[in-house]
Amino acid sequence: MEQSGPQDKTEQATQRKKEQAREKGQVPRNKDLTSMAVMGGILLIFNLGGANFFNSLSEMTGGILSMQYGSDPLHVSKIAIIKGVQIVAPFFLVSVVMATVVTVAQGGFVYKPIKFEISKLNPIEGSKKIFSMKGIVEFLKSLLKFLVGGWVVYFILRKDLDVLPMLSAMEINELIKVSAKLIMEAFTIAFLLFLTVSFVSYALEKWQHERSLRMTKQEVKDESKESEGDPLVKSRIKSLQREMARKRMMQEVPTATVVITNPTHLAIAIKYEDKEMFAPKIVAKGAGVVAEKIREIARKHNVPIVEDKPLARSLFKQELNSFVPESLYIAIAKILAYIYKLKGKA
Repeated sequence: MEQSGPQDKTEQATQRKKEQAREKGQVPRNKDLTSMAVMGGILLIFNLGGANFFNSLSEMTGGILSMQYGSDPLHVSKIAIIKGVQIVAPFFLVSVVMATVVTVAQGGFVYKPIKFEISKLNPIEGSKKIFSMKGIVEFLKSLLKFLVGGWVVYFILRKDLDVLPMLSAMEINELIKVSAKLIMEAFTIAFLLFLTVSFVSYALEKWQHERSLRMTKQEVKDESKESEGDPLVKSRIKSLQREMARKRMMQEVPTATVVITNPTHLAIAIKYEDKEMFAPKIVAKGAGVVAEKIREIARKHNVPIVEDKPLARSLFKQELNSFVPESLYIAIAKILAYIYKLKGKA
């Protein structure tokens, strides 16, 4: 049997194929985009509360150097750790939140069981992965990041080259402000550039992922058959369902008021209870063998059988368990009146 090549996989992956890939941990996800989200959260914290961060850090450092917290090393270390955690806690919380949000947005939480595969230690297989299309794309992405990073460094150095000699003449407070501004600008520019690269990288990975899940037309047909089930099994299930419905229907015949026939091919059981039903109801119907079974049960339980060919054909067209249509009220009323007369009812 001839095997299908990648060029034969022209069909988009079905939902079931995507779910199976997800169960195996195969989802389009870009680690750089998650890193950029974390960096963006930290950048936001610095923009909103950078002054408080540096003030708290300076206060803690000054307190340690001035022995404000005492001279016991253990006590000073304990206070320094507590204050340090309080200072970095906002950054940690923002990092966790941003990483979680971006991870979920890229494909949700995926729990993949850890399996040790000896084949992964094969150097030949490793070299194949390196020189595969995915390996080449990863290399190009790394090269692009390197070039972008180099351009950022060059842009910042060229932009601030005239300012650097002036830093030596500034006071310490002014020097800190200017340096912080330069660092913040460089950080922001680098973040925006790498964020753009990360979005492009994620779009490319998503495209590659969807392309890897493509299916052949035969695979789509086979999956459709599997999802629909074996035709023989489905036929057997439908047969059992019909048999159960027929049994339930036959259980209603003994309680019927009358069975109308044509006289041999059709049989329709009608039930009517005065003051409880607003119209007669079709509780059983059948043709051929089923009709004969209905007549047999009716005779066994003394249910009147009336022959009326036109009425039987009209009733047989109605749905089971439906009420007799208004157009047939008069014909049914005549039959019911005849039956009540036989039974001596008013």
